[in-house]
Amino acid sequence: MMFRDNLMFFLCANNFFWLHRISLIETPFSFRVRLQVLKDMKLIVTSEGLISADEYSETSSDAENSVYEVLRVIEGVALFAEDHYARLTNSVRLQGLNYRLSLAEFKMHINELISSNKQTIGNVKFTCSANNGQISWIYRFIHHRYPEPQEYINGVCTDLLFAERNNPNAKVVQSDLRNMANQQMEVANLSEVLLVNQEGKITEGSRSNVFLIKSGTLYTAPTSMVLEGVTRQKVMQCCRKLGLQVIEQAVDVDSLAEFDAAFISGTSPKVLPVRLIGDRKFDVDNKAMRQIMLAYNQLIQAYIRKYC
Repeated sequence: MMFRDNLMFFLCANNFFWLHRISLIETPFSFRVRLQVLKDMKLIVTSEGLISADEYSETSSDAENSVYEVLRVIEGVALFAEDHYARLTNSVRLQGLNYRLSLAEFKMHINELISSNKQTIGNVKFTCSANNGQISWIYRFIHHRYPEPQEYINGVCTDLLFAERNNPNAKVVQSDLRNMANQQMEVANLSEVLLVNQEGKITEGSRSNVFLIKSGTLYTAPTSMVLEGVTRQKVMQCCRKLGLQVIEQAVDVDSLAEFDAAFISGTSPKVLPVRLIGDRKFDVDNKAMRQIMLAYNQLIQAYIRKYC
């Protein structure tokens, strides 16, 4: 693996912060990407109080009996926090965890994490775990990968993975599926893999939702078959505003050639054009898709203005 590693030292507010800027030509999950990871004295908000990252064990919270939520922070604002909270409470209910959290507490802890780390951009992961009948929870900034500007122009490469989630409506840790997806993306130089169920239907991405477009009409798997992403909800909202028809119907793998365009949606990619699914090429300049991309970005800016 080729990489450049430029380490810069900053002095800020009487504290030392390290900004570790890593430009990767190839990474395990995508290629030609740029990661910016703040290597300062990171703090994590937990059920036991505020702790340093050194005290945190990844395996302790990311167990199979955990639910989680990932939010994107832009300009110090946790995007669509209310929608993420609603999905989180649904995941907790579906997983049968005895945990109660108010929206006010959810936002308060996220804001505490942002202010404690003086970090106004990135991805925040909340995890709630049950171990021996005890509930623990944690909020932390996690490494993120955002698409490069050229990927929004040229689209990204994806392929199919014949696998499906257990209990797809709950955002729970499924290590085997994630590892399988990561391995395929690494080996084949992909940005995402699209899951295909036993009936040969495309349901969702391994960490995104997927939309296909045919003659200006959008197709996406119904909510009963997928983890309903917050970005997916916002895309549907944008489509209604734009007057675009959305049919909630899973697309058969064998019918991919009938579609003009495709895109994935998610916290990190936002609305990202797909150039290839396997060897099938799609139009990255599709008019309807470009309208949705613009409308979604405008929705983000409106939310930031509301809460800044």
